[in-house]
Amino acid sequence: MKSLGVLAAAVHVLDPVERIPVVLFAGEQVTDPAVAEQITNPRCWEGGQLPPSQELAPSKSARKAKPA
Repeated sequence: MKSLGVLAAAVHVLDPVERIPVVLFAGEQVTDPAVAEQITNPRCWEGGQLPPSQELAPSKSARKAKPA
């Protein structure tokens, strides 16, 4: 599988299949797009940029906007 990027920091994500918490450590290569889309902080990626697949992807936040 092609690497989407390398982590520069440890991150906590949910396994996309089993939905259990997983910790990925700095230096690990991320190959699963479902995992990569959970890592939204650019500082967590080497080079300080989101992988190309995430830069243009719309936000899929589960939070609803609060009425003003």
